[in-house]
Amino acid sequence: MRLDIKGLIAAVFSPFDKSGCVDMAPIPKLVEHLIDNGINGLYAMGSTGEGLSMTVRQRMDVTEAYIGAVDGRIPVIVNVSHTSYDATEELIRHAVGAGAFAVSATLPAYYTVSSIEQLVQAVRKIAECQNDVPFVYYHIPGKTGLNFKMHTFLEKIGDTLPQLGGIKYTSGAIDDFMMCQELYGERYKMFFGVDELFLPALAMGADSFVGSTYNFMAPTYHNITERYTKGDQEGARTEYFKAVRIIDALLGYDGLASQKAIMQMSGHDFGPPRSPLLPLSQNEYDTFYRNLKNIGLF
Repeated sequence: MRLDIKGLIAAVFSPFDKSGCVDMAPIPKLVEHLIDNGINGLYAMGSTGEGLSMTVRQRMDVTEAYIGAVDGRIPVIVNVSHTSYDATEELIRHAVGAGAFAVSATLPAYYTVSSIEQLVQAVRKIAECQNDVPFVYYHIPGKTGLNFKMHTFLEKIGDTLPQLGGIKYTSGAIDDFMMCQELYGERYKMFFGVDELFLPALAMGADSFVGSTYNFMAPTYHNITERYTKGDQEGARTEYFKAVRIIDALLGYDGLASQKAIMQMSGHDFGPPRSPLLPLSQNEYDTFYRNLKNIGLF
């Protein structure tokens, strides 16, 4: 089930009110904004969407809200990661029924996965519970601690798991990404997921990108791609440096809290992040806004 999506896929936020309850009201406006800005798909309920901080029912509700607001105009990939295989299967079946284009997951956390064989077996257990939509393995070793080479993983899988459509590759090891792209790109879709390495990944052959900063910087990434494609290396680097400076500024705080602050600054208030993360203080918010304005985001 190879996926054929190219361009920018926004990893979307989940909306909470000040008490921490889910509030669906901001979703339709954001979806329209993203489509108007040339976003080619959504990735919901992942790290940016705080899915692992929500109940199964809340995740289902937010999933339905995004798929409903999109109304078939662009594909929606739904992250179904959970510490329980049973809960993951429940989330998969719900996402498929709600109209998801694909589902995606990391492995259940806490217990150690110490071999590539364990990884293959665990991915197989998740992916094989349905045959309706592609499964995208979410490779994010900075969160999971699973530092296996993905080209070795794909070699081990071979053609034995038809549900596997690709990998969301959220790692700075672009040598491994290139190995996957060159050796297995005809069979599996490689989604690059490190926004601050956008231009290097583009040079490595990436054509599908999943990221949180596409929610508020899509025009900048479109400019990078256009200039690079036309052979304007200096222009691409100039636009890329702007993106890198903004990402560097937001990573001076908690990355999710600072991006939710940017969303609020941009007129899309998705509320604070869920505990244990903390929102920016008012002083941090004001300082951050001035910094971003100086860089040119606003």
